[in-house]
Amino acid sequence: MVQYSPVGSIPRRRTVISYLSPAEVTRYSRQITLDGWGREAQERLKSSQVLIAGAGGLASATALYLMAGGLGAIRLVDDSRVSLADLNHQVLFRERDLGKAKATMAERRLKEINPFVMVESHVKLLSEHNVFRLAANCNVLIDASNNAGAGALLNPVAARQQIPLVHAWVGEMTGLLTTFWPGRGPCLACAVLETPSNRHPALLGPLPGITGALQALEVLRILGGLGPALLGRVLIFNGDQFRFTEKTIRSNPQCPVCSV
Repeated sequence: MVQYSPVGSIPRRRTVISYLSPAEVTRYSRQITLDGWGREAQERLKSSQVLIAGAGGLASATALYLMAGGLGAIRLVDDSRVSLADLNHQVLFRERDLGKAKATMAERRLKEINPFVMVESHVKLLSEHNVFRLAANCNVLIDASNNAGAGALLNPVAARQQIPLVHAWVGEMTGLLTTFWPGRGPCLACAVLETPSNRHPALLGPLPGITGALQALEVLRILGGLGPALLGRVLIFNGDQFRFTEKTIRSNPQCPVCSV
């Protein structure tokens, strides 16, 4: 496995190294023994924090695997509430959660997964007035909202702070995933992503799980020091044909967000 040099790869928001307890070493032993990972990568992961925009289907899968993998802290932002139609693809929720805030219930469930990870939920709409505050001290921004508006809000933060924005979208039988990292590659404003504008598209239940797990893998790669696999690439999963395809995206030298 090729290892990405961690030197200068991610602006550190914390100066204190978080060392692993004996219980954590055992819990993460299969990752730690992975060639190219090791204890150093696991400790780097523990000292990291991410912002997840959204607490629905994509966020459920992404957050579950980040929690299980040993991330240091997760900040969840979502203002919506659990509905019956959510339960076929948003795996963090139960019928007893109907009508309750997704972010709050997601925090509760995630804390049951791994007590070593800090989870902080915010039941509010992400906006231009709060996005920089909510993204403070985060090493990676994760767009799991399935809402174009959230990505547009997170992108200037990624550009100003020079940190990665891992973006995913699902609809019908298709999942899409890419990484934006202004200063190292294209930002979201550079790309033209073909996603429907419908806020609640038709969707087959497993698609958020498939795409969200891949999103978590990309975030773990970045924070652990292996580097992004999808910088400048859009990975597309077509569930109709069970086929992965991809396309290349490049930085726009006239981009109003990342070229200034």
